[in-house]
Amino acid sequence: MSNTNDSHVELMKQPIFILSCVRSGSTMLRCIVDTHPNLCSPGHLNLGPLCGRLYRTTYYSLGHLPGIETDEQRDQLAIKETRRVLEDLLGRYAQGKGKNGWCEKSTINIDCLEILAKVFPQAKYICLYRNCLDVAYSCIKFSPLGYMPELASYVQKNPSNLVAAMLDNWLEKTGKLIAFEQDHADQCIRVNYESLVLQPKLVLAKLFDFLEESWDESLIDSIFKVPHDQGDGDLKVWFSGKINKDSIGNGTAIPFTAIPGELMAEINMLHQQLGYPTIETLYAEHRVNDDQALDELDLSDFFKNRFLQDTSARIDQFSQLRGVCKFVITGLKGGVWTIESNSNGLTLKEHDEACDCTIATTYRVFCELVEGRKTPVNAYEQGEITGDGNVLMALEFGRLLFGGS
Repeated sequence: MSNTNDSHVELMKQPIFILSCVRSGSTMLRCIVDTHPNLCSPGHLNLGPLCGRLYRTTYYSLGHLPGIETDEQRDQLAIKETRRVLEDLLGRYAQGKGKNGWCEKSTINIDCLEILAKVFPQAKYICLYRNCLDVAYSCIKFSPLGYMPELASYVQKNPSNLVAAMLDNWLEKTGKLIAFEQDHADQCIRVNYESLVLQPKLVLAKLFDFLEESWDESLIDSIFKVPHDQGDGDLKVWFSGKINKDSIGNGTAIPFTAIPGELMAEINMLHQQLGYPTIETLYAEHRVNDDQALDELDLSDFFKNRFLQDTSARIDQFSQLRGVCKFVITGLKGGVWTIESNSNGLTLKEHDEACDCTIATTYRVFCELVEGRKTPVNAYEQGEITGDGNVLMALEFGRLLFGGS
């Protein structure tokens, strides 16, 4: 099969890239773009790393042929050849789809922004952001059987606190993206995931105007009806029939105490630049909503009476448990309780003190655990309950509090 001729490639619009951290809605956004009659958007192509490899291959092969003598000549040749190969490839893809523009969304591209800007100097970039708590929560919930390659290094760096690992990923990627957006302001448009799902007509009208494409509100009704090429990304998209709003605000299910203090100021600084509330504000807002939506559970009464009664029948199973555990429950109705287990039994204190381990969760999740509407295993897997310090001891105290033999 012969390649598409050069005249067709010249008719192609400049490429579009969706740039985002993982779990920020890029799969949904690329399906939206792909629905437009003039634009196509395939699954992950990882064009950023591919650009780097093609550039290097050209630089050290064609770039060393006779007549090419300087590094600048090699650089320009490698850039031109890399662009030619990819524009030909994606141009033929777009032509086969009956469209005249293409958009690539691989999240790994955020680590290759310099080479992308060199190869495609006229490209347009959709900078997609999502608040850090929801990204962290979604990453943890999405990865029960293993983490995405983009997250592996952060998990290795923070193996004892997966929340910190996910927040570290968000901080690094979001920082890179904001800096790139500032340096290429005329080529970038900022899209917040939350605004996209809450006000899709308003956001998409501005987006397609930036892309110099026509806008018809009926496109929204077609997103999940027209076929899209599948690839890596959020599998939930393929089972959706509409733009869902149910993923907004779930991040506050992460216990506040699981967020390292040294990351808080950095997160708040980037949140401020993106128009998001501070971490403290997000928790305060959702504590009110959660606490008001729940039946009244007096935690002080629970620990002083019900907890001691429930555990007295099972304390023999934990006769070897020795140590002090602190329970931190966040929320307007929350508090701190310290439980010491020794040869004389259990001692309960309603205040903070030195301990061997800490178990932290939110008031809402604690109520669900106590009432049996959620298991500790599920809460832990979803990042809604954390253990710190002596983890094995925390596990035993957790079994003592929530049941288990």
